Amino acid sequence: MFKGKKLKDVLKSSSKSDGQTSSKKASDSGGSSRFKSMSSAFKSSSIPEISSSGSGMSRIFAASEINKHGIRGRITATAFDQTQSLLAIATDAGDLHVYGQKQVEVVFTFDGKAPIKEIIFIKGIYLAAIDEKDVIMILSLYSKKVLTTVFTPGKLTCVETDPSLDWILLGLQSGTIIAYDVDRDQMSHFKIENLQKLNFFKKGRVSPVVSMQWNPRDLATVLISYEQSTVIFSLADNSVKQHFIYELPPNAPGGEYSMDISETRYPKVIQSLYHPNSLHILTVHEDNSLVFWDANTGQLIQARTCFETDVHKPQPGLVKMAPTGIPRVRKAAWICQNNPEYTSLLIANSFSEDASRQQNLVYIDLGGTPLYTLTTYDAMSKFYSRPKEQKIFPLLKESKIVNFLPLPRASPFFGGSHDPAIILLFFENGEMETMLFPSGALSTKSTLLPQSLSWVRPFATKSVGVSVPKKLWLGMMSNARNETGILKGGFPVKKDTRVQEVRSAIATGHSNGSVRIWDASPAELEDTSVYEVNLGSILNVGKNFAVTNISFSADTLELSVAIESGDVVFFKFETNPNYSPNGANEKQMEMKFRRFSLNSSNDVLIDVSDRAPTNMNKGMIPSIVVHLNRGAVSAVRNSNIGFVAIAYKEGSIILVDRRGPAIIHSDNLKKISRLNSNCVTYIDFFILEYGAEGYSSIVMLCGTDAGELLTYKILPAQNGRFVVELIEVVQSNDPSPVRYIGAFDKTIGRSCIATIAKMQELSKGVPIPGYVVVATEADARIVKVGKSKESHKSFKAPVASSSLSFIPYLGSKGEQKLATVLVNILVNGEIKILSTPDLKEVKSLRSPVALQSKYMQESSVLENGDILVRSGQFNAVLLSVVNEFATGLRRQPVDNNKLQSTDTLYNPTLKIPYRPQVSSLQWARGTVMITASQLDSLLSGEKRPPSKYEESAIALGTVTLKPPKKSTQKMVEAGGQYKPEDMAYKVPVRHNQKSGGYGIFKSVARTVETQYDYIESNINEYATAMGDSMNEAMEDTSKDLMKGAIGF
Repeated sequence: MFKGKKLKDVLKSSSKSDGQTSSKKASDSGGSSRFKSMSSAFKSSSIPEISSSGSGMSRIFAASEINKHGIRGRITATAFDQTQSLLAIATDAGDLHVYGQKQVEVVFTFDGKAPIKEIIFIKGIYLAAIDEKDVIMILSLYSKKVLTTVFTPGKLTCVETDPSLDWILLGLQSGTIIAYDVDRDQMSHFKIENLQKLNFFKKGRVSPVVSMQWNPRDLATVLISYEQSTVIFSLADNSVKQHFIYELPPNAPGGEYSMDISETRYPKVIQSLYHPNSLHILTVHEDNSLVFWDANTGQLIQARTCFETDVHKPQPGLVKMAPTGIPRVRKAAWICQNNPEYTSLLIANSFSEDASRQQNLVYIDLGGTPLYTLTTYDAMSKFYSRPKEQKIFPLLKESKIVNFLPLPRASPFFGGSHDPAIILLFFENGEMETMLFPSGALSTKSTLLPQSLSWVRPFATKSVGVSVPKKLWLGMMSNARNETGILKGGFPVKKDTRVQEVRSAIATGHSNGSVRIWDASPAELEDTSVYEVNLGSILNVGKNFAVTNISFSADTLELSVAIESGDVVFFKFETNPNYSPNGANEKQMEMKFRRFSLNSSNDVLIDVSDRAPTNMNKGMIPSIVVHLNRGAVSAVRNSNIGFVAIAYKEGSIILVDRRGPAIIHSDNLKKISRLNSNCVTYIDFFILEYGAEGYSSIVMLCGTDAGELLTYKILPAQNGRFVVELIEVVQSNDPSPVRYIGAFDKTIGRSCIATIAKMQELSKGVPIPGYVVVATEADARIVKVGKSKESHKSFKAPVASSSLSFIPYLGSKGEQKLATVLVNILVNGEIKILSTPDLKEVKSLRSPVALQSKYMQESSVLENGDILVRSGQFNAVLLSVVNEFATGLRRQPVDNNKLQSTDTLYNPTLKIPYRPQVSSLQWARGTVMITASQLDSLLSGEKRPPSKYEESAIALGTVTLKPPKKSTQKMVEAGGQYKPEDMAYKVPVRHNQKSGGYGIFKSVARTVETQYDYIESNINEYATAMGDSMNEAMEDTSKDLMKGAIGF
């Protein structure tokens, strides 16, 4: 076929060619010889066996689980521990995942139990999981075991805890609140009865507890909400300190969902929140009202919605229409920056009952909070009604948002909302998104969170496994190290590493057009990285960009991706020519104007090489988009020799030469099929001998949905380009979609897959006698293209995936051998290993993990004996059918006793910072300050039993109990970092002269001489000085002196 330097000239000239080249087809007169029926195609004698069917080979095969990917089930609950930097996620399948740094992951499984609805980190070492049946399970992050199970005495409606405490407050359906001591595993006798029923709505129905929050600066008080009322309850005094009832008089508009405006209304409370300084509170109501209150006086400051203000004031003659298309408030968070006085609100609004399907997040930047003592109620009302900035972040999802979780950077306090930069969004269907705060941009960067969560952020619509040469793969991985992970906790365990020259990689395509490629067994590597591309930003389209097909060329590091619209994008791993580490320049600005939508282009091949991210130096760079407008793609194959074949569901087939780029062949299956095939379902490229020609050729084989096999030759043309010739069309298999086509050299058993190295050998005219394996859902056949020899194997259950695997092993005399086998995984979980070329069963195995047949069609059998099985909507599992120790290639088995089974989660060297305290003015007004140990005595009684768990001693000393020193009592705001020793209350102050070292009474006297604002800004330091220098009696005396001096 190729003589002398002809092939080299073709490769050189074709690399410079562009445009489309017409294909060369066989003449019509020769058509009858190409289209052979099944009866005439296979009549010769059976193929002789080669070494792969030898006896004793079955010993090297055994099924084992290598690695799990994704999560099993839909996300139902989440929690984040800022001190330990761990993220916990529960699913409706009964799994609870705890994630840390570098793929640290520990999974607690509760099969057969109700789904978990709430997760709480407690004191950094405990994790409480509450299921739908209101059973509390206490887990240890240290021992990674379930310590105890607690049955609550009623239906739980809400829970509350604090990072520095051992206690969980349990709000019940009856309106009662009880306390559970996690460290001692006992319920407290302390109880808060239904305060709404006892004090405010005595004749109304019993209200459950709907919301609770510990005062962010005072352990002695708790904010409690019922359906019609909210109270501040003092645990120290066992009494209500203040109450808040949102009453809408007639003609007051209220929230969007407040109707019957002619009557007095009491909109139901759904949530209540403290301002980080604890001086104001916010109640969120069912009608979308957001009501701000003075926590000390109970005065209503401002009632508003996300878009209207003063909704509590009557408007005579008001006519209110029923809301249409307005989403309902689902959750709010009062977020503060590193300085807790600078706050904002984040409000999640989900679908309403109508069909508008509108939902969003509303960001209200309130700015710096005015000084409490110097600000009137009118001024505060304007402060909450006229925010510094307000943004709406639309959520274009088909599923409701059900929750969001801020990931605080500064401290675990202030309701878990202290200076977050990332907000995790969770949707009803189990999908998850990552929002950058406060910009509102959704980030799909996969390295932010563990790889298991990539399957749901957003949903994975396609998954494929790829075999990659080990050295090439590790070099590629080292070029994109993961340095951006949010989670820093835990320590990865040292795990066993397999000895392989070929590694398994996994590529997932997602609903937002992103594709991620990573190592399929990351536990075997010290550090892993992910390569990610996003087609949505490259194509500049707003819909139909979910990924449907992925093909990755391991030898050339090329990638081809198809999306729902039918567009196919080519990528190549290379240096970014538009890389600009220092920001935008004139060239970048010019490129931005070129980023038009592809929908406006009539070109078939569109250059998008300028659309790579400018901040990426090296990676998967986009090159070409095939914009053919022929509908959905049925198959894509990116070869190792520069060709990409694309088949469409409407029957079209095209072949693109990347070197031009140029479309060198276009055909339609409906014109050449003998069995009315609709589309091509599988394509691959090989270099082998066709028939008895005596030389090898580049062959493209296509399988159809009716079991037909199409054989094409790719030939060099005189103009230095390539042409494509259709050689034959046969029915190779039973009428069912072709799932796999492979080929191997019958003399040495190696793969005949087309590579650059084999292509360069074509000029020598050496024939490669190849056998072709064609597998469908029902059977597998081995044929010799251009001849009529065959072997056949039928399966009792449908085949999910098939592939040739090439397994090296040592023979009985120590000689190196190669087992070339066809590995098939069936939808019922069976794994059939067949010898070649006779397709006799070598071994039958069962999958070691449970599988779901619904998703198994996206499984991939790889050449090293690994099987990537799509086991669910959100997960996959990597299996291996090779027993490495039985192959003889690993002579010294690893001592499993020396290997820890799971990762380490708890780090005892990390300390929970000192809890913020009340402001000086609140202290001066008589706020009763209690410590954590005093609260323990208050809730448990004088005789609190010793701890039941070793975790108590391990965590002893991890909670900072003493306030920071006076000299370090400042926030550290640089870079969003926060030092535990600097945890202290800070408000806007006037920088007056500070007191000297004359003792506490002289400091108090100097303070009395100034105004209230100076009192508020400085007495916190004096109170701390008193605690360090005087006993409790002297503290009481000085407080009485202060109260008398300022007239309280």
